[in-house]
Amino acid sequence: MSAGNFMFRFVSSGRGLPGLTGIAITFLIILLSLSPKGMGQWIQRLDYLLYDWRFAAGLALEPQTTGGQPIVILDVDERSLATEGRWPWSRFRLAELVDRLAEAGAVVTAFDVVLSEPEPNPLDELQQRLKSHGEGSEELNEDWRPLVDADARFVESLPATDVVLGNFFLDESGVSVGALPKPVYRLSAEEINHLVVITRPGYAAPLTELQQAAADGGFVTTLNDADGAIRRAPLLIRYGNELYPSLALATLTTYLFDRVIQLEKARIGDVEVIRGVGLGNMFARTDASGQVIVPYRGGRKTFPYFSATDVLQGNIPDGALEGAIVLVGTSAIGLADLRTMPLETQYPGVEVHATIIDAFLNDGFPYRPEWEAGATLTVLVLLGALLSLWLPSLGPLSAVLLSTLAAALLVAGNLALWVNYRLDLPVAAALILAVSLTMLNLGWGFTRENRSRRLLKGMFDQYVPPAHIDRMVKDPDAYHFTGESKELSVLFSDIRSFTSISEGLSAADLKALLNSYFTPVTKVIFDHEGTIDKYVGDMVMAFWGAPLDDERHASHAIAAALQMQQVTRKLSVEFVQRGWPQVAIGIGINTGLMNVGDMGSSYRRAYTVLGDAVNLGSRLESLTKFYGVEILVSEFTREQAGDYLFRFIDRIQVKGKEEAVDVYEPVCLAADAGEELLTELDDYSRARGFYLQQQWDKASVLFTHLAQAHGAKIYHIYLERIAELKDQPLPGDWDGVYRHTSK
Repeated sequence: MSAGNFMFRFVSSGRGLPGLTGIAITFLIILLSLSPKGMGQWIQRLDYLLYDWRFAAGLALEPQTTGGQPIVILDVDERSLATEGRWPWSRFRLAELVDRLAEAGAVVTAFDVVLSEPEPNPLDELQQRLKSHGEGSEELNEDWRPLVDADARFVESLPATDVVLGNFFLDESGVSVGALPKPVYRLSAEEINHLVVITRPGYAAPLTELQQAAADGGFVTTLNDADGAIRRAPLLIRYGNELYPSLALATLTTYLFDRVIQLEKARIGDVEVIRGVGLGNMFARTDASGQVIVPYRGGRKTFPYFSATDVLQGNIPDGALEGAIVLVGTSAIGLADLRTMPLETQYPGVEVHATIIDAFLNDGFPYRPEWEAGATLTVLVLLGALLSLWLPSLGPLSAVLLSTLAAALLVAGNLALWVNYRLDLPVAAALILAVSLTMLNLGWGFTRENRSRRLLKGMFDQYVPPAHIDRMVKDPDAYHFTGESKELSVLFSDIRSFTSISEGLSAADLKALLNSYFTPVTKVIFDHEGTIDKYVGDMVMAFWGAPLDDERHASHAIAAALQMQQVTRKLSVEFVQRGWPQVAIGIGINTGLMNVGDMGSSYRRAYTVLGDAVNLGSRLESLTKFYGVEILVSEFTREQAGDYLFRFIDRIQVKGKEEAVDVYEPVCLAADAGEELLTELDDYSRARGFYLQQQWDKASVLFTHLAQAHGAKIYHIYLERIAELKDQPLPGDWDGVYRHTSK
């Protein structure tokens, strides 16, 4: 069969359009996977998640252990801070720590700390005070200065054991604090112009005298992935025309007495990229910029830990540090050296350096091979072609099973290559392709046009405006019945004191009253493009933004609420004329992420919204009576309705919720606001400012004036709160939140 005949039969069979669309999606995902920006970033984010899962699964299948060389973490932990004092410690104490480590047999001590500032000499402060009183002695200063010079004492301690000090490279050019160690590599003229390597224009390093006395120095700079996690770490950073080692690499060269590194490079067009870093007979494969994948052995405290205070107090077992590489770092939360890694979010940064040293000395590093891009492209092309041509001929269940099998084989193969060969290969794009093609063909398998027309009339006729029905019939793709999560605005309204009203009316009169009320209120909602969710007793629930999208859903909801307010006032007059009670309403509006769709049973269904944002709208409606207003909206609704003027009501925490939310009363369109109203709201804003600053007297004066001039209940509420709070001690973090304890 010729290619032309095959394509003709393929298209004429009804599979052509989804098949060709699938091929187009395949090429789109290939392009996105090759793009580091835009939508390609989302593929990369998914790859991060899959990498973390694979990392954890690999450790579960093949647990990792540290090697034979003793690598120890000396932890400035919470107990050390409680015993020895807060950080930073005096250099006298650090010198004592180095002495104790030398006595315990440590061969190399590396500080995951940057000592870039000199420690003040107390004699200088004493001399200044004496001089201010006309006293002082330069001779005394010179005689005693060396005895209280903490930096000099630390310098004296450094030769006792090989000490590696930390430094930090910065993105700010022109910043050069302290002294860098000697570089491990000087770039040639060719490399200066063509070598791809991480470069930084500034640094913060130890004091010159400290670095000169130390055995070496290394940077503690970390480069997080886009999601904030550390999965890779640079071994080298360029400053000027020289390369400087990381703390892990510098510690290793000091331990091995070998500071000569080799760069394995490859030429790609006009640039040179790094393939790996060699040290003696050891080799680490890197990415193009000289970063290694950090082969974590597990979660925190994979390496032996000793508390710094135990070392200072001599409370460690004999021989525990004999011949050890000791890295001084911290696991204390307050010292901000806890990092996010694939297994956890509170991982001590010092263990990253320890892991790299251990990998060098033992089993090496995982790596992404040079042929990864070609392999990924091949997998995407083959997978896309297979699914695009095969899925259109399958039923829904078979299509899902085939795609699931393909995805499972991809994941299993990827995991096997990681565990057995330590190969890091991305798989997110292939999984996205499999899911996308499956969803495409499932959607294509259901022809819905005739069914949609019947459903529209039967389901939405009483719930959405007639104009919406017309648009939905003309454009079936503009809506769908299946559940979705999207941002909407929801409105709740009910009649105040309805129980009392219903008890005073006959059943016939009550029915007539409700019908007379619901009809004009529903028309208002329809006029403002709203969807009726349900009527429950005297309550009306409506929402905006579904089934058809509405970018101005918040503004439309507020416009409807204000007009409902006017309509109800007119109705109340008519009801009195008919011998019925007056009616007043309370309305609550909230905007947020909600689940919307066709829900229910095989016997009865409804197009409705669910979610926390919906519940908050209901809570706001129930609070209108408490605050003496007819309409309450959340801060989320206000943010999207900038064409209206609002009166701030309160910052509240409703029952069952931890987060506080600002609530407002919509007053009118901003363009319709008069000078008197604007002045009132300005005075109110100043009064609340004094209230939050706990300037009770000033706040009370303004709120009293507002209450007398305008009578709004909220002003009286704040006066009551001031009277209650002014004589109470308030916590330092008091923010004025009012906690409602009932629904």
